[in-house]
Order: sequence, then structure tokens, then C-alpha cells
Amino acid sequence: MALTDTFVKNIKPTAAAAGDKHTDGQGLYLHVKVAGKYWRMNYRFAGKQKTLALGVYPAVSLLKARQRRDKARELLADGIDPNTAKKEEKQADTMAAANTFELVAREFLQTKAESWSPSYSEKWLRGMAKDLFPYLGSLPLASIKAPALLDALKRVEKRGAIETAHTLRQTAGQVFHMAFKPGAVSIARRKTCKGR
Repeated sequence: MALTDTFVKNIKPTAAAAGDKHTDGQGLYLHVKVAGKYWRMNYRFAGKQKTLALGVYPAVSLLKARQRRDKARELLADGIDPNTAKKEEKQADTMAAANTFELVAREFLQTKAESWSPSYSEKWLRGMAKDLFPYLGSLPLASIKAPALLDALKRVEKRGAIETAHTLRQTAGQVFHMAFKPGAVSIARRKTCKGR
């Protein structure tokens, strides 16, 4: 029998040390322990029984748990192990978070070291350090949207440095282009590869 929101909200753990499992259907169940209520999904992949963690109630509602189960079932239908896909997604998120605007900008500068004069390189970095790094430098590059960049550039314009703002817009564009062009390898990925 399928679970209900009321049941999930009100169910309490019993004295069983291993906890109680309450099934919802299609492999989804709620594992109720003293420590909390955990959404899990049992499935078979490559002839082996596996379990996928889908989240903890109440942060993950019954509806959300069912959506995650359905997504996992779609992956299985495509011949993909949901646990493997989850690990790869987490690794990609970690790498994306490690590639901050400042880190990628400094890498971009290194790629231009041979073709740019030392004085131009220094001027380029000084402009970035003064006007963009304080506002965007620590942000993961993939998370920066146009309004955040525009806000940083407007700060430059407000002090009357219109030409500098235009130059910084182009400079930021170069950094984004390098990071997102086809075949680009993230800094975090390169560090991971070097560590192997």
C-alpha cells in the first residue's frame, strides 16, 4: 500500500535497532530509525541488488522522494546505474564549485603569458583584482549569472570609469569563453588527473 503524507509525518521509530521499513512501491521505502526518516530505493542492476539513498524526511517530502525514484527508474531503463550517476553528478558539482571566477581568470592569464607583454598582463590582473575579484572571485564560475557581472560593472561605472567597465566586460567574457568552450578541462579536473 502506498504511503501518505500524514503517515510519513506521524510515524515514529520502534525499539528495533535496525529501524522499520515502510514501502511505497516500485522499490521506494521509508526507513524509520531513531536518528531520522530516510528515503531509500531498492533496485537491481547488472544482476546485483542495490540500494539508492534519496534523501531525509522532512527535507525531502514524499512527493520529492517519488520524483527521485522515478528519475532513478528512467536511468535504469537507459541502462545506467543510479548510484553511479549520483556519484558522477556529485563529483561534477564539486569540480564546478572548485572552479571559481578568480581561479579560472588567473589560469587564463597564464595561457596568455607568452603572447602578452608583462606590463599588459600586470594591468589586466590589477583591473580584475580591483574591480571583479572582490565581487565575483570566490563564486563558482558556472553559478555566475549576467546580473551579478552587471552589478560589478555598474560599480565601476558609478565612479566614472566607463571605459574600464567596458574593458572589464570584455575581460570577463574572455574568462567565461575559455572556461566553457568545447574541450575545456576544468582546473579541478586537471588537479584530479595530476593526483592519479
